[in-house]
Amino acid sequence: MTATTKWATRAARGPLLAMAAALVLVAAPASAEAPSRPLQPADRSSPRATLKRFLEAGDAVMRYTADVYVHDQTRAGFDHLLALGDDAVRCLDLQQIAPAARRKMGRSAAIALFSALTRIALPPLEDVPDAQQMAAGKDAAARRWTIPDTEITLIRVDSGPEAGDFLFSPDTVARAEEFAQRTHALPVKRPVPTRWLGAMLAEGGGWWIPYAWIHAQPAWLRATIGGQVVWKWLALAVLGAAYAVILAFAFRRSGSPEGQSPLARALRRLVFPVTVVVVTPAFVWLTLVQVNVVSHLAVAIEIAATAVGFMGAAGASARLAPVVAEALVASPRIAAESVDAHLIRLTSRVLGFAGALVLLSIGADRLGIPVYGIVAGVSVGGLAVALATQPTLENLIAGLNLFADKPIRVGDRCKVGDANGTVLAIGIRSTRIRNADRTVTTVPNSSLAKMSIVNLSARDRMPFKTTVGISRESTQEQVRAVLAGLQALLDSHPKLDAGEARARLAALGANSLDIEISADVMTTSSAEFQAVREELLLGVLAVVERCGTSTSTG
Repeated sequence: MTATTKWATRAARGPLLAMAAALVLVAAPASAEAPSRPLQPADRSSPRATLKRFLEAGDAVMRYTADVYVHDQTRAGFDHLLALGDDAVRCLDLQQIAPAARRKMGRSAAIALFSALTRIALPPLEDVPDAQQMAAGKDAAARRWTIPDTEITLIRVDSGPEAGDFLFSPDTVARAEEFAQRTHALPVKRPVPTRWLGAMLAEGGGWWIPYAWIHAQPAWLRATIGGQVVWKWLALAVLGAAYAVILAFAFRRSGSPEGQSPLARALRRLVFPVTVVVVTPAFVWLTLVQVNVVSHLAVAIEIAATAVGFMGAAGASARLAPVVAEALVASPRIAAESVDAHLIRLTSRVLGFAGALVLLSIGADRLGIPVYGIVAGVSVGGLAVALATQPTLENLIAGLNLFADKPIRVGDRCKVGDANGTVLAIGIRSTRIRNADRTVTTVPNSSLAKMSIVNLSARDRMPFKTTVGISRESTQEQVRAVLAGLQALLDSHPKLDAGEARARLAALGANSLDIEISADVMTTSSAEFQAVREELLLGVLAVVERCGTSTSTG
């Protein structure tokens, strides 16, 4: 007994949905054989044309599957079934179904509807209205036609790509399973290419799973439970467990161990959403195409996978932003806590968040969620949040102004109000300054923008000024000698601007003669300035002693 004969014997044990599994197997709508003019649009201009097209589509897929595909399961044969499958679902009005569910819902409806149509008495095609007859009717009659003695209706579509075509109505699509259940006990009334194909394909999988292997399974693995055969439930459990284990492993790997660089931590956090984006389509392909999960469970898997996939893509977009930001900040030209670094991080996060919102909006649209209403609600809520977070926004805008003007940078010494020290960090909300006594002053950016900022590190040179008091008993000649010696000291020092160095008698005090010394030290380094200042002060002492006088504390 051949494999097909055995399948035919098993098919005779109960009523079959002749087309049910055929359309499920191909994971796409079924259709008529390839026409001689493949680019010619399908004729669905009247109830007659649409009904004829739909029935021919089912017959063509059944014939090809029984004659070719069942004997030679290949990817090429699968693709050919996909090509044959276009017309059947295109005869259904699916505009009221979420885009993510249209493929499976449309397929299931086409399966059930074809099964019902093969078991009821259909009028001869010549009695079904054509385009001329529909146009001659009144408004209501010209827009719909119902198969006699049924509730199966074809309507003319007024919008979308199928505008002007007659398609099976949304109500018919929604009730297709009901129609199939109500007619499943009836005998097949119209000639079909084969009557045993339904049982064969209801238990079948994709081209990776040969029919011979399925037929060799024990009978209990081919029993149907909850709309699926047992072996498919088992395969689904294995695939689901593998999917969960992979995601759990990726989630653990996305943690951020201590001691890693910001870039490494950002890369690790990207692992989980990227894994979701990669693994979810593979899981769906294996379950819906190769295992060939059917009916409402297949629709649920496809909808859930669409939601998970787009959420994963949104998460990847949001977490990719810190990776880009930290890669840019890692440049030696950008200080890690500078305003430039914070602005790069902020900009990348905003772009990543915007990308995530776009992906979520696309996913919501695929799921049939009214995105525009949500956006309007978010806009109103965003206004309320903006008013509630006004101080934070002020600090943010002030931080952007600091970035634009750059009055101070990380590492600069500055004076801001009571703070006088080194800038530790310039953030989006505040700036931190370490004072000379090692305390840290945090200044909100909104306040900093209103203060006078003295950037001590912005000096191109550092001033040296001091007053030297020599003994009141010094003679005029000694005073002149001291002045000349001090001027020579200043002029000869390589770190001083000779043109600006001065040593002048400034005051005749009660106990001392005060000489004022001023010079510009050609450095911006505090350490170097202190060294030069020390050299100059020691030199001053040496000049005074050499001239035979002494300094006074008066």
